[in-house]
Amino acid sequence: MGVPKFYRWISERYPCLSQVLKEHQIPEFDNLYLDMNGIIHQCSHPNDDDVHFRISEDKIFANIFHYLEVLFRIIKPRKVFFMAVDGVAPRAKMNQQRGRRFRSAKEAEDKIKKALEKGETLPTEARFDSNCITPGTEFMARLNEHLKYFVNMKISTDKSWQGITVYLSGHETPGEGEHKIMEFIRSEKAKPHHDPNTRHCLYGLDADLIMLGLTSHEAHFALLREEVRFGGKKAQRVCAPEETTFHLLHLSLMREYIDYEFSPVKDKISFEYDIERIIDDWILMGFLVGNDFIPHLPHLHINHDALPLLYRTYMAILPELGGYINENGHLNLERFEKYLTRLSDFDREHFSEVFVDLKWFESKVGNKYLNEAAGIAAEEARKNKQKKQKAQENSISLAALEKNEGEVTPKTTLEDEPEDDDLFETEFRQYKRTYYMTKMGVEVVSDAFLADQAECYVQAIQWILHYYYHGVQSWSWYYPYHYAPYLSDIHNISELKIKFELGKPFMPFEQLLAVLPAASKDLLPKCYQHLMTSQDSPIIEYYPPDFKTDLNGKQQEWEAVVLIPFIDEKRLLQAMESCNKGLKEEEKRRNTHSACLMYWYDKDAEFQYLSPWPEKFPAIERCHTRFYLEEPHGTQKLYMGNAVPPTKVTYVGDKEQSVWVKEVQGISEQYQRRKGIIIHETSVVVYAQLLTGNRYQLNQNGEVYLEKQWSKQVLPFVYQTVVKDIKAFDSRFSSIKTLDDLFPPGSTAFMLGSPYYGCMGEVLDSQDVIPEGRIRVVFNIPCEPQLDTLIQNQHKYSVKYNPAYILASRLGVSGYLVSRFTGSIFIGRGSKKNPHGDHKANVGLNLKFNKKNEEVPGYTKKVGNEWMYSSAVEQLLAEYLERVPELFNYVGKNSQEDICYEDDIWPGEDENGAEKVQEIVAWLKAHPVSALSRSSCDLQILDAAIVEKIEEEVEKCKVHSLVSL
Repeated sequence: MGVPKFYRWISERYPCLSQVLKEHQIPEFDNLYLDMNGIIHQCSHPNDDDVHFRISEDKIFANIFHYLEVLFRIIKPRKVFFMAVDGVAPRAKMNQQRGRRFRSAKEAEDKIKKALEKGETLPTEARFDSNCITPGTEFMARLNEHLKYFVNMKISTDKSWQGITVYLSGHETPGEGEHKIMEFIRSEKAKPHHDPNTRHCLYGLDADLIMLGLTSHEAHFALLREEVRFGGKKAQRVCAPEETTFHLLHLSLMREYIDYEFSPVKDKISFEYDIERIIDDWILMGFLVGNDFIPHLPHLHINHDALPLLYRTYMAILPELGGYINENGHLNLERFEKYLTRLSDFDREHFSEVFVDLKWFESKVGNKYLNEAAGIAAEEARKNKQKKQKAQENSISLAALEKNEGEVTPKTTLEDEPEDDDLFETEFRQYKRTYYMTKMGVEVVSDAFLADQAECYVQAIQWILHYYYHGVQSWSWYYPYHYAPYLSDIHNISELKIKFELGKPFMPFEQLLAVLPAASKDLLPKCYQHLMTSQDSPIIEYYPPDFKTDLNGKQQEWEAVVLIPFIDEKRLLQAMESCNKGLKEEEKRRNTHSACLMYWYDKDAEFQYLSPWPEKFPAIERCHTRFYLEEPHGTQKLYMGNAVPPTKVTYVGDKEQSVWVKEVQGISEQYQRRKGIIIHETSVVVYAQLLTGNRYQLNQNGEVYLEKQWSKQVLPFVYQTVVKDIKAFDSRFSSIKTLDDLFPPGSTAFMLGSPYYGCMGEVLDSQDVIPEGRIRVVFNIPCEPQLDTLIQNQHKYSVKYNPAYILASRLGVSGYLVSRFTGSIFIGRGSKKNPHGDHKANVGLNLKFNKKNEEVPGYTKKVGNEWMYSSAVEQLLAEYLERVPELFNYVGKNSQEDICYEDDIWPGEDENGAEKVQEIVAWLKAHPVSALSRSSCDLQILDAAIVEKIEEEVEKCKVHSLVSL
């Protein structure tokens, strides 16, 4: 689930929250949890803007495996590794999934259309449809089998995976990935022997993971995610995890920030101040700005300071509530209503700004009411008010006659309210009425309608609280509107009785039909596809080919409301019922739910695990997996307490003073701008070297100890920011006391010295030499290929390139034609005087790209500002010239034209220019030249013949030798 712009606001409000992950500064964690869908999307379609991007399925699986290995290697969990893939989601989530998938299919279609209009040639392979990352598709079924294979392979072959329990909750297990993880954490906490000091690390890209982690109220909880850069041009995501900067967000620090944020209320409330309950209410307030289950309240946007408003209102009203609003996932309706009533002042404040502008505009155009309906309503309200006032005057007059003459009628009773106030309230009501009529399509905004809106919204908040704190309370409930009501219309809710029916989750194919657009119908079994496309389908209106979106106060198109109809569950299931008999056996197996798998290492178990894709991934011949469903003395001296190092200041000159001021000023600005911390006056600067890691050393008694390694760079730190008395303990090093512990027989070692640097070896039994401080290792020493001769003679195998005029003289054409045809040539339909549409076909060979500064190795090469061409280009041009000489003649005679036209090139009545262009395009697509890869002109790339020679030399060195050290 996502809360748009929430993570950015949190990062800017609490700037010390995120820590850039460095290899030697990673805390120790017991449990690592992965929300897998972010990884799957990143490894399968890293850049949706590139319509030329294609990727094979085995490459996707290999990328995912690699990403998992890197994340595991970074965190190194000690007890549990939990991987959760999104399964069938609750009905409340499907509305958002449906809108997102319809929009992604539409965007992909538009991008392809624009590329074709520009004359771009797209690859013939099918584009990866990201909508297949939905439970029940063939892709997800294959991915699940490969993830099982990967887990078995790693547990059987990687010792770091053998001391932990691995869980795989695949797409067949119902529930969103992050919520399946939280369900596991809740179940572990409920066990009698649960360790409250368990250290959790959760990886995921959704901003709401902050809220989810805080609902656990665990003391040690951190979030791992890729670096997010705010502002500027959208950059392509980096798929390789080695090139990714990871951030660690500590929720323990977030708890302290929240405590500090709301600390002003400590002395104002009459009940006990409890940070855990404050956090619960903080989570509740986060739901009011919208999420995947409910729309945001009108005009309440994060980028318009909605969160500070929510927090200020909460701190103002809390002393009056007598307790907290969110009681461990249960909404206290009476307190919640009081909070919303105070918060509803925002509606009037927002409208007052609109109202002032409206009055100013009316004064300019001379209309009393710009809104005719508002004018009628205002006039009716004024007449009703005048009747009431006249009745009051009559009754007061009668009372006055019965009193003494000296008594005076109270003036305030007869005074009218200011006309503007009356008009403001009338306009405000009409403003809201217009919102409901235009956004929700209602004709009459009655009290019953507004009461229903309030009840639905409060019910939604309660469902989300249950979902976060207790799990799914209803699989079938969903918020039935695209828009939320006004705050000022949510009242009379304290007596509501909110109940949910648990129901059951959709089956995978039911969800596919509920969330996919017709453009992705091929992801469904064939027996269901006609339900999306046939005009006779009973549910055809659920799959509109075109639809509208509404920004509704947002700025980015991806934030817009997708206006498509909500699925009627009963109608959907009825329509599917008659088609179910057409399912194949394999499809029936896919359309099921299953439990989470638990794996662990068992050395006594040994069997062959077959590969799900033998051509790409080898079988596991020996699978060992079971599944169910104090610091040494150094040269430094530590000064503690009031004891300070001996110092003596003799003289500080102007230069030293200037250096001091600049250094302190730089540190102060860095703390204030980057971390939001004011460090005040600085009198002491500490110069220190950062710890970069530890290194094992052997003392004279044969004992192994850790020696700290320090960075060579000396950095300044102001004394008041130095935290003292931090005790750090890493259990991974506590059990290693001797060389035998460090290098047990059978373990893997790497040579870090000469002459075999980087070679891998196996430790042998070394009991006889360990007393001497030595171990025995057998290293595999690969044979190095002999490339000296090849380097000296590489010119013999290199491609020869010639300038354009040489190719032109051989072909009997001009150098201009060589240059033009090796690039891009666009042919439009019709003639120059009478063009038919904007479509243009690119019939150039596309072997050079000036704007992108790219060339095609083996064919073109840029030397300085001049393009050079190989003999392969000459052969290609000769073949092209023989096929369509008239095209070469026309381009040569009309060198000033950027775009050529079919009817101008082939002007005869018997000539069909469109067919000619199609033939050329088909020939170019079928020719191997269309599949050639490009590279930057700034790179030096070896020619294919040289690479083949290198490969031959490497093949000769595939035999390894063993060296015992």
